[in-house]
Amino acid sequence: MKIFKNTALIALLSLSALVEARSLLDGDYVLSEWRHAGASSRPHEKAPTLTIQGDRISGFAGCNRYSGSISTVPKFKVGPLATTRMACLGDVAQRNESAVLAVFEGAKRFKLKQPNRLEFSGAKGERLTFVRQADAIEQVLYIAPETKSCTGVAPMECMQIRETPSGQWTLFYNQIEGFDYVAGKSYKIKVRREKVANPPADASAFKYVLLEVLGD
Repeated sequence: MKIFKNTALIALLSLSALVEARSLLDGDYVLSEWRHAGASSRPHEKAPTLTIQGDRISGFAGCNRYSGSISTVPKFKVGPLATTRMACLGDVAQRNESAVLAVFEGAKRFKLKQPNRLEFSGAKGERLTFVRQADAIEQVLYIAPETKSCTGVAPMECMQIRETPSGQWTLFYNQIEGFDYVAGKSYKIKVRREKVANPPADASAFKYVLLEVLGD
C-alpha cells in the first residue's frame, strides 16, 4: 500500500509540474532570431509568430499559418505540424519558412531563458528564439524620408523604420492607422502596437496606431 501511495504521489507531482510548465509557456510570441544549417537571421516586420495554449501551438511561419501539438513528457516534442498551402513570394521567403518549420519539428529541448524569452533548440545547434508579446505596447519609431520596393501580397513600396536614431533601417510591411506619410520627410512618431486576433495567413500579427508625431 505504501508503494502504491508513493507511486501515486510521484505521478501527481509529475502532473503538477507539467501543468506548471505549460502555464509558464502559454502565451503569444514573435520570433527574434533563428539559426539553421549554419545560417542565422533576425526577421523583419512579417516575423514568424507562435501561440502556445496548453498542448497546442499555432502561428505564422513566414508565408503560411501552422498548427500542431507540443508535449514536454515523457520527452519534449513539437508537432506534427499542419500548414496552409499559400505560395511564398520569393525564394528567400520560402527558404526561411522551411528553415523555421524544420527547426520547430526537429527541436529536442526548450528553455525559458527569461520570463519573456523562449528558446527551442535541436541536436545540431539549430535554434529558434522567441520573445513573448504583450497584447499592446507603445513604442517610438523613426521613419526614413524615402520608401523602398518590397513584396507583400503584391509588389509595393514599404516605409523604412528603425527603433533607435542609430539603428539599421528595416522594411515596414504594415500600415499605421492615423499616420499620413509624405515622401521626402523623415519622422519620429509614437505608436501603439496591438496584437491582432486570428490574422490572415499573409498578414502581420500586429496593427499599429499613431499616438503622436514627436518630430523629424
